[in-house]
Amino acid sequence: MNRRLQNSWLVLAKVGLDLALIAVSLVAAYLFRFGPALPPEQARVLLRVLPLSAVIKLLLFWAFGNYATLWRYSSVNDLLRLIRSSVASLLMLATVLYFLQLRVPASVLVLDGMLTLTLCGAARLAPRVARERMQATLLATLPEFLVDAIAPRRRGAERRILVVGAGDAGESLVREMSRNERLGYLPVGFVDDDPAKKGLRIHGVKVRGNREDIPRLVAQHDVDEILIAIPSATAEQIRPIVDICRWTGVKLKILPDLASLVHGTPRLADVRDLRIEDLLGRPRIELDTDGVSAYLKGRRVLVTGAGGSIGSELCRQVLRYGPSELYLLGRGENSIFAIYHELAPKRGATKLYEIIGDVINKRKLQGVFERFHPEIVFHAGADKHVPLMELNPDEAVLNNILGTKNVIEICDEHGVERLVCISTDKAVNPTSIMGCCKRVAELYVLAAAGRKTRVTAVRFGNVLGSRGSVIPLFQEQIERGGPVTVTHKEVRRYFMTIPEAVALVIQAGAMAEGGDIYVLDMGDPIKIDDLARRVIRLHGLEPDKDIPMTYIGLRPGEKLNEELIGPGEVKERTSHPKIFRVRGEPVPVEEIDRHVEQLIKEAVAMDDLAIRRTLKRLVPEYQPYLPPDVQSWVAKRSS
Repeated sequence: MNRRLQNSWLVLAKVGLDLALIAVSLVAAYLFRFGPALPPEQARVLLRVLPLSAVIKLLLFWAFGNYATLWRYSSVNDLLRLIRSSVASLLMLATVLYFLQLRVPASVLVLDGMLTLTLCGAARLAPRVARERMQATLLATLPEFLVDAIAPRRRGAERRILVVGAGDAGESLVREMSRNERLGYLPVGFVDDDPAKKGLRIHGVKVRGNREDIPRLVAQHDVDEILIAIPSATAEQIRPIVDICRWTGVKLKILPDLASLVHGTPRLADVRDLRIEDLLGRPRIELDTDGVSAYLKGRRVLVTGAGGSIGSELCRQVLRYGPSELYLLGRGENSIFAIYHELAPKRGATKLYEIIGDVINKRKLQGVFERFHPEIVFHAGADKHVPLMELNPDEAVLNNILGTKNVIEICDEHGVERLVCISTDKAVNPTSIMGCCKRVAELYVLAAAGRKTRVTAVRFGNVLGSRGSVIPLFQEQIERGGPVTVTHKEVRRYFMTIPEAVALVIQAGAMAEGGDIYVLDMGDPIKIDDLARRVIRLHGLEPDKDIPMTYIGLRPGEKLNEELIGPGEVKERTSHPKIFRVRGEPVPVEEIDRHVEQLIKEAVAMDDLAIRRTLKRLVPEYQPYLPPDVQSWVAKRSS
């Protein structure tokens, strides 16, 4: 019998079973209502109603897709579909009876609907329950060696999975693997550190030991992938598990924390490759969501630099708070196109707008603000690469200083409620052009106290995973076989994940008073050398053995250690434990403007030496670091 004919007979069998259950439900409803001695007039009505009920219910069951699924894989979604079709058929049947003037008691109709739903639902769940019980009974009664022998043959050539964590998340993932054979996963065992779970079976899959048994189990069961399914675990708890797993040489995947899951519950679609952020993360940041929602929900929000690493994450997180309109402004058309099409399916009632423009172009900004009238602005558009800006200081002056000045002035002219500017720890005691220009931008923020717009800046360190950051660079070097390059063995940097940093930036926006700078608690600084070695080990390799490491010296503008608090600044606590306010002496805006006008002239003339001299006058703590090769480059550009 070919498959199409077989499926047709299967559907007919399902329809026939439902027909019988529909008839039983209606007859039972009458008997419950009138008792065994059914009055003759009600018996006549029953005979007329029965075919109507059957036709209406079967047609709606078909229309709602109740016969398009395999009953042995019935799920909650299938049950919900049955409920919807049952309610619809009940309403349609009542309507038809009304127009035909067939008097059927309402109690009979309600009871009939309930019985139909119960009996037809049981018919759909029974094959699945029977199948799962049969599998569990078989696996529980067979000797261990037989279970292991037949398990690989239950399906085709799948990836053999060892699941770390026999809790709710692990159970959910293994259940999904078992029910959906097309996914191509074969769970061969759990490991869990709870000794009470050892030897137990979850959906027929045995808890085979604890984390120390992972290398033995990988070899014994020919494991292809290890899946860490402990979404509640901290980075400190994940690291020792990863250290054990990396010696096995098999692919390592992880289920992220529950708050990061797409659906809120663990699914295989959420499983991803292990990232270095998983090993460096800190306890999850708690936000004052009411305070944030109060200034973002239903508002018109503009993000500059919306296509960049920080800007795009700002757009993602702001969108969750339901602004009425979100404007994505940036000068890179490809990146703006990408973030728009990422957000478009999730926008809900929020209107999204793509705007290609540069904050240096004040006329363009004026036009944007006159057309859209944003109420909240996040200014993330900036040049951030330290060595590149040492060679192109004119660009840093125009984008990081003039761009910020333009945004502040236009926000104030148009009555924007809040402006949040992104700053950097490199603005503290700067040794680089980029850091010094960001410090000048901070001076403009401090000088903005008392304006109509509440202007604030948020200062933080390096973010993991941003474009051009060390992690992607290390990964590229490892894939090429090395060497992995580090500037200096003692270089330390503050690190935070992009979502962490952006969440705190948005939180700081809720606190903004105007003319203030906030600093994020970045934790302890991390040695770049240690970070590079962790990334190498994350790839199952050994630094200095499998992958060589070289030290190339500090690059132009770099220093060994970054700082978060500058000279003359005072750090104050805020209502959030991860955000501090920094108090400093503002510079009169007239003095800043005088130096910046000179800087802009020098930038247009591409006079690098003059730019550095003017920056030094405006930011006395600026101590430029220029290797000989950069000095010669600067001299050529300035001649």
